[in-house]
Amino acid sequence: MTNINEMFSSIAHRYDLLNRLLSMGMDKYWRRVAVDQIKLMPGEKYIDVAAGTGDMAIEMVRKRVAGIHVAAVDFSQNMIDFGGGKIKKMHFESMIKFHLADGENLPFEDNSFNSAVCAFGVRNFSDQSKGIKEMRRVIKENGRVVILEFSKPENRFFRFLYYLYFKKMLPLIGGLISGRFSAYRYLPDSVLNFYSQEELKLVMKKAGLRKINYFTLTFGIVTVHTGYK
Repeated sequence: MTNINEMFSSIAHRYDLLNRLLSMGMDKYWRRVAVDQIKLMPGEKYIDVAAGTGDMAIEMVRKRVAGIHVAAVDFSQNMIDFGGGKIKKMHFESMIKFHLADGENLPFEDNSFNSAVCAFGVRNFSDQSKGIKEMRRVIKENGRVVILEFSKPENRFFRFLYYLYFKKMLPLIGGLISGRFSAYRYLPDSVLNFYSQEELKLVMKKAGLRKINYFTLTFGIVTVHTGYK
């Protein structure tokens, strides 16, 4: 976990730029769709786990649902520092609060939030089951866990083109811009070694979630999983 922390901390200064560039801007759309699954309600509290620089939390606040508050949790101080600067410029400080913490050991009491989200973070947990159990623990009964993660496209031809970009071009572009080639070699390796959609659904079920569903976006590049406590 320490090595992953150091890796993400080292690319924090280019994290947002590379997310936009390497996804060709699609990451904003993916996050909007994932946030739509939460069913935000006025006055409720939400948690964004493995928040990075806070894009999911910001997307929630941008929905302009009155009185919501979001705890954005990340284990990288550098990510939090950059995220704090972003929300200050947007004047979202009263609605989003960053917390330095490990997603597998959340510093909150049981039933503290109405729902939880995690975008592109579960894959990086050292123990994915424990991280999902933690999200379930800190949300209230009938609360929702929404997980947005990279996945493997099913169409053979598209998968070939995507993997060509994902395994060859993305590490090169990401490494040149961020100065950390290892970080962008880690990304495709971690995705290719991650669960299938059905496997992640089973992990969520074993973590105690119910009514679990998922759907893919952009030809299967990413998948949104949802489950209830």
